[in-house]
Amino acid sequence: MKHTLIAAGIFAGLSGQTLAATYQLTELPRHEGSVYSIVSDANEGGQIIGTASNLFNLPIDVSYIDFDDSRIKNAYETEKARVERIDETITFTLEDIKNGAAKTNPDANSFMLNFLGSLGGSAEYQKLSDRIGVAYSSSFADEQVLFDEQSVDYDGLTRSVSNYLTAISDDGVVVGWGSAPFTKTQFTPKDENEEKTFFVRDWSNRGIVITPSATKVMLDPPFTQHGGASIATDIKRLASGGYRVVGYASVGIIERRQEDYDDRCKGETAPIKACVWAEERRTVNIDGSPSFYDLRAYQWTLDDNFVVTDGKEIGVGAVRKDDETNNIYSIAMATNNNGVAVGYSIARYEDDINSLVVPGYFKDGQFTDISERDRWYKTGKAVDINDSNIIVGYRAEYINRALRDATGFYYDMNSNEISDIPTYFTGSETVINDINNTGYVVGQGEIEKSGTNRRREGFIYKVGDESIVNINSLLPCKDASGEDYPYTIAEAVKITDSNHIYAIAVKTVERRDRLGGIEKDSKGEIEFESVTLPVLLTPISGEVENCPPPEAESYERQSGSIFTFALFAMPLLWLRRRKLQLR
Repeated sequence: MKHTLIAAGIFAGLSGQTLAATYQLTELPRHEGSVYSIVSDANEGGQIIGTASNLFNLPIDVSYIDFDDSRIKNAYETEKARVERIDETITFTLEDIKNGAAKTNPDANSFMLNFLGSLGGSAEYQKLSDRIGVAYSSSFADEQVLFDEQSVDYDGLTRSVSNYLTAISDDGVVVGWGSAPFTKTQFTPKDENEEKTFFVRDWSNRGIVITPSATKVMLDPPFTQHGGASIATDIKRLASGGYRVVGYASVGIIERRQEDYDDRCKGETAPIKACVWAEERRTVNIDGSPSFYDLRAYQWTLDDNFVVTDGKEIGVGAVRKDDETNNIYSIAMATNNNGVAVGYSIARYEDDINSLVVPGYFKDGQFTDISERDRWYKTGKAVDINDSNIIVGYRAEYINRALRDATGFYYDMNSNEISDIPTYFTGSETVINDINNTGYVVGQGEIEKSGTNRRREGFIYKVGDESIVNINSLLPCKDASGEDYPYTIAEAVKITDSNHIYAIAVKTVERRDRLGGIEKDSKGEIEFESVTLPVLLTPISGEVENCPPPEAESYERQSGSIFTFALFAMPLLWLRRRKLQLR
């Protein structure tokens, strides 16, 4: 295969021998209480962080629900009809749920999660999130609680918060961000006599630093009116001592957003905090960040005792004129040991503020656009930078509310030159995740030429080379028992300076229901599903195997396992290290 020959040339230098290097895959522990586990970052010492999602046994609070309300009755009748159409019988009633069936019946639990999800825009219903932060060890994956608290309504945490662990320093300090927990409160609207239940929280996002001793340091934004917002995306240990953390922070509120707040949030029909939550949901930037606030790329400095000693804006691509009210924001995604940060920002196009972000770097308080944009609808992000000041990211076109033709790039600050990273084939959309200090880049690209949900697989690339290499072509064709290799690398997330790769693999496992039980079909046979799990790929000496090509045209060796088509197609942006989704 073509990639086998490419791999032999690219990896010959990794082992210091004439043989091509291949990779040995080690499956990292999965979080036992969830379906999906992924890695988001790792340091040179092998400390690993990530995320788990689709949690089992999410707590359902039914104490406030009116089971005579038409919304839940209609939802139940719809579910009952769906089950009957496949010649099965529904296993619960609304009375069962009222009496706690969601704790013991997985079908009832799933129904209630779908019902609550359908009312996600209402502050009058419980808020749940099934994503947690995870720290991996050699034998297990431990949950890392950021801002969640013990519930006063049921056993355990509220499970109402977002959780993202984004980066870990070489000495084991972790950064990320999350949201405040929702609490249940009673409120009587104006001109009404009966109290209503509302779910409220104090703020939407806060950056966090977690020390090796598990001490948590909140990274407050300079503007905290209405709650404010901040996130932390990367951290570096300073040679002089202490740490530099980058991300974004709210520095003010957009004038028209404040006017909307003044018009709608009077504390008459809902609690003020519920109204703020609704306003934040109502207004988001194209990349998914909240446009309720003025957001700026931000840098925090901490001393060796993890005390925040400084916080400052580090640049933005445009400044409003007196007659402009456009939303302007910038976000730092990564930083290197030279003090340069990279990310993206709103910028001008032909003297007008454009609503699409451009990739660039932050240095000396200024943002430099590196996009070479020649059309208003072109956009992109810079996502990482190494200590040689080589920046990587991707550029794309934003047409009809969708990203198109996403292509990776690398930019050399020393020569001010930008180059496209090759793709699997012309038209293959590519996402870049990481670059190490020896110039190796990892990411994910489409491997199929047609279809609405094209499969994506991880690749490795050396800056300056003419081709990328599908990492799956560097793995064995068969496992130790002679069966087809059970893993497919869907995305390469992190590459260390020793070229160890941390990746997201897909594997077929026993299907589990919402309470964690193994699912069986009507014949009593165990069902299976494809899940994501974290893996470590270690370079080893050896020949790259020439696996038999699949029957259909493809750009990689196929695994023998049956995978969910849509799962391969997912860009995994919702959990990718240092990413905010462009949407």
